[in-house]
Amino acid sequence: MTVSLQAFIDRVQAEELNVFGIAVQQHGEIVATHRFAPDEPHVLHSLSKSYLVMGVGMLVDEGKLSIHDKVIDFFPDKLPEVVSERLAAMEVYHLLTMTCGHKEPFMMGTARPHIPGGDWVRFFLANDPEVMPGTRFLYESGCTYMLSAIITKITGQTALDFLMPRLFEPMGITERPYWVHCPMGITEGCAGLYLRTEQILPFGEMILHEGVYNGQRLVSAEWIKAATTRQVDSYLDRGRDWYNGYGYQFWISHNGTPRGSGADGQFLIVMAEQDAVITVNSQEPRQQAILDCIWDLVAPQL
Repeated sequence: MTVSLQAFIDRVQAEELNVFGIAVQQHGEIVATHRFAPDEPHVLHSLSKSYLVMGVGMLVDEGKLSIHDKVIDFFPDKLPEVVSERLAAMEVYHLLTMTCGHKEPFMMGTARPHIPGGDWVRFFLANDPEVMPGTRFLYESGCTYMLSAIITKITGQTALDFLMPRLFEPMGITERPYWVHCPMGITEGCAGLYLRTEQILPFGEMILHEGVYNGQRLVSAEWIKAATTRQVDSYLDRGRDWYNGYGYQFWISHNGTPRGSGADGQFLIVMAEQDAVITVNSQEPRQQAILDCIWDLVAPQL
């Protein structure tokens, strides 16, 4: 099958969208790519979250973690002097679904480097939820960072070290990717992973095949389904593809398609009915405009 990207290219240029590259794979074969800039490792921003959550799933699959485990139980030495009922009720599930009970984000990108003392876990736990966990969605990168910290607490490894032989190497990424870590040495998890556009395709392929890549099961089908299925209602004022629900560190697009998303247009789109994966790297704040180009001009060809 041939997929033409010319209309996509023309519209991106006409709208002056700062897209670096797009890659399209269907039935396991790359059917179209285009570069507006060299394909160098690019920061995935919050698309990193979708990778991190696979480490959580692997621990759940191995019986070392439950989504209903209480967050405070992992960090008894980092708790505030008074642990509220709301903080005590926070579960791993609430971290996964961005429903920890906070009303305002406090650990998004520009805030993290300025956290006093550099102890991000202690800082997160000191920010007491205003409402009971599970009652509201708030996009907060601190939730994903805490999942990374839990991986380290259970395994004694950073999330990157844990995932190298279990996720990256089986997908052909044998050269260790760069992933930003916090001052305490914990993989950021919520952001900071660097990959090339085409390097993201195997991850989408693994999701298409419900946790299997090249015949090797990396994570359970049950985990993939839960992660890429609407778990909670969502709202983020970026356009129509942020209003349709959130899974475990995956967004649900307006057409029901699961999507990993990072700031400034880092996308992994998994289209099960079409057996296709679309990946994009950009440096463009008009994220919905990029997605609209994909929905209007690329997806209909698949």
